[in-house]
Amino acid sequence: MRHVIAIALVLVGWSHALAQSGEDPTPPPSTGVVDDDATTTEENARLDERAGPTALALARALDARLTVWRSGGRRVYVGHCRRARVACRTRVVALARVLARVGVRHDVDPFLLAAMALRESGLNPFAEGAAGERGIVQLHPRGVGSRVRFVRNESYRERCAREADACQEEVVDAGARLIAASMARCGGTREALGAYNSGACQATSYGDRVLEERANLVALAKQGISAADARLVD
Repeated sequence: MRHVIAIALVLVGWSHALAQSGEDPTPPPSTGVVDDDATTTEENARLDERAGPTALALARALDARLTVWRSGGRRVYVGHCRRARVACRTRVVALARVLARVGVRHDVDPFLLAAMALRESGLNPFAEGAAGERGIVQLHPRGVGSRVRFVRNESYRERCAREADACQEEVVDAGARLIAASMARCGGTREALGAYNSGACQATSYGDRVLEERANLVALAKQGISAADARLVD
């Protein structure tokens, strides 16, 4: 996560801009439910402290990624953001916090998790796949999603629509566990992404697209950084 050191230097200005516009850049507390062996509240607080610069970097990149049009102070986000019950920027900041914290928890690159979420759902918590996949990383209801409340319970999902993070921590946590296990089993990121998508350790076009998306997110997070600091970003 070395790249976030340089990125964090310029994100102070982004946070100041949010404050000036009346929006709070500090993500609200996550309301997502994690599996029974989830870390304690104190441990989560320590994870948040470690993940803070990454969360801010991701928020900046994802905010740009979900913007389809911008002119001066006016900004138009993708359709699912415009239709959401929560303001798009508020949700982006909350999801960035979830992705960063879960990434630190499972030692998985949060930018990779974010890229997976974009490829799987467009970062839409309420996207539904052809086989009933749910959440931003599209958990299969007969796979790891069978143990995740957000995937199993429709009335719960309806309540989650009013939450800033849409109860996605349990979803991202399960996805991060799966990709971490795939990396350990497959021995490489491309192969692990292939396993996440198809079940077999193999390099696939899906893995290539996720890695391209990750590179795009890092580039968006780098915008505005000096040339000297940009060399620290990978």
